[in-house]
Amino acid sequence: MGMMANFPNRFEARAERRNWFARKDAEALLDWVEDCGHRFIGLEVAQKQDDGTWTLLADSLDLSRQTENFEAIRMGRVFLSEYDGEGRMFEPVWQDRAQ
Repeated sequence: MGMMANFPNRFEARAERRNWFARKDAEALLDWVEDCGHRFIGLEVAQKQDDGTWTLLADSLDLSRQTENFEAIRMGRVFLSEYDGEGRMFEPVWQDRAQ
């Protein structure tokens, strides 16, 4: 999965890496995706290692086949709460409504 490049600057400034966010900001970004009517597709999750490197975890949320956006957003929030932890970062993935 890859993230769409068009997201608010206020989120870009808070990302530890360009498209990766702590849980609180990932949840706020889900609010923005929902408010704008974008189609939420899923979440990637990575773990920051002690040496500062990142490992992409196999546990990702792929909702590309989910047709109901409200349910997809709800599932994203559940995923964030279940996979949040020390050093975890999330990459929300969505499709711009104009596409």
